[in-house]
Order: sequence, then C-alpha cells, then structure tokens
Amino acid sequence: MMQSETRRFACTSCGRCCNRGPEMELSEATSLAGTFVTSLLFKVHSLPASERSGWAKQWWGNRGSRIPLRPALEEARRHLGHFASRRRIDKSRDRQIFLDISAIVDDDGQGHCPALVGDLCGIYESRPVTCRTVPCHYSRAPSTLRNSLDQFTSTSGYKCDTGASAPIILDGNRVIDEAMRIGREQAIEKAKADQRWKDRIVAFLDDGERAARVGLPSFDAIVGNSDRGYATMLPMIVAWRVAAIEGIISPERFEEVCREQAALLKDRIARAGGQVSGELLGALAAYQAEFSKARAG
Repeated sequence: MMQSETRRFACTSCGRCCNRGPEMELSEATSLAGTFVTSLLFKVHSLPASERSGWAKQWWGNRGSRIPLRPALEEARRHLGHFASRRRIDKSRDRQIFLDISAIVDDDGQGHCPALVGDLCGIYESRPVTCRTVPCHYSRAPSTLRNSLDQFTSTSGYKCDTGASAPIILDGNRVIDEAMRIGREQAIEKAKADQRWKDRIVAFLDDGERAARVGLPSFDAIVGNSDRGYATMLPMIVAWRVAAIEGIISPERFEEVCREQAALLKDRIARAGGQVSGELLGALAAYQAEFSKARAG
C-alpha cells in the first residue's frame, strides 16, 4: 500500500516537546539573555565527499531521505550551507565537514524548558525560530521532513493531533503550512544576519593566542570532539567577548548581558540550595568579573 504524501498536524499545547530549552542563533540568545542561561555550541556535520564515497550509501540509508543518493547529498550540502560557518574537505576520512555555531539553553535540571509555564510557553511571542518551526525543524532538509515528522508525532507521551481534522502541513517534500514555511525562511535569514559574528569566532579559533584570551579551543579540537561523539559547548560569555572585541555588540550591551546572565545564575544557585556545582559557580564568577571590569574601566 502506498503511503500518503501528505501529513497532518496540530499542536495540542501538551508541552511534551518542551522537555528542554531550545537551540537558537547567537543574536536570539543575546535578545533573550534575561530569560535563558545559554552556552555556545559547536556542532560538526560530516557528509560523504561524493556519492562514490565508501560510506555514502550507509549515510543515505540512515538519513531517511525520500530522494536518491546523489540529489540527497546535494540537498544536504545546500541545506547545511545555509547555517555553516566553515566548510572543509577531509580527504583522510573521505568527507566534507560543516561547522555549525549556535547557542543552546543550559539544562537546569527541571526536565523542561525554563520558559514553560504549566504546559504553555511563557515567551510565546518572542520564542526562538527553532520553536516556531516545530515539528518541521529548519535544520531538516526538505526530503527528510516526512520521516522526521513521523518520528516526532509518534514519540511516547506526545499528544500531537494528526487526525483528519488537523490541517495538512506537509505535502511530499513541501511545507505548506504558511507559519512554518515562514519560520524556516526566517531561520536562514537569521543565520545570514549572524554570519559576521560567526566568522569572527572562526577567525579566533585559528589564532591560538586570541582564542586562549577569550576562552575558545582550536578548530581541530572541536572536530576531534565531534569524532569522539560529542559536540563542544562553552559558556556563552565566550561568544559575547568576541562580539564585544569586534564591535558586534556595544560595551554597554556586553555589560548588560553579563548582568542578566549573572542574575539568572544567582537565582538558579539560590534554588539549588546546597547542591551547587563548581561549574555553575564558575560561570557566575566569570560574568561578575566582566561587569566589575567594565565598572572599573
């Protein structure tokens, strides 16, 4: 029996997919610095160097794409290119790597997004684009959306409405829900708007002395972490330091975000009682040191 090309979906506001804070662009993290404690996130995506690569068929089989290998690979390169801050060919591993730089909300141990109030979003009008594109997340290339959506709606505990009365949001590889389509387009525009900032971070990665000054590792270290199976996360203050040095944000805004993050961290420490990690205390100290330095200057 042929599967339907269309998919229906309506959010029931069950709050189950808000089980942690969202990933977002750097500028979104800055705008929401008074709402979320965030970390700087480096992810490395690897693609086969060509459709003839030894691992290309395995990659394609795991991807859940609805199109043949070669166009799926071309689509993946094109889609990752919207968000990548660096592309590099790695001949030793027969792959092309894409570096993605973003921000992600720190896990505060509550088991849900810090902005969730009951089952509803407390910042709905200003929520990040990543939330606006659920369940057709902008990181997903068009040919993978149907498989991704099916996995999302079948997640245990989720109460998504996929019945006959729910609107059709996907037809084949095409998003037809207007709000979701606009959200995916906005994600690309936001990534473009943040590209200068990300380019400067990459430039710091390549300069050991400058990287050490702001707290960045090397590009090779980030790739090495990825090859060992995990992304690289750093305190968001690292990205804001680069932004302040490069004139992407003003000294006044830098001081303000440091104060906003410090206030959130103090609140979390107060709620934690005696169960406070050294990492949390270190993050607070770093933000306090920055705005103390600004005051002294």
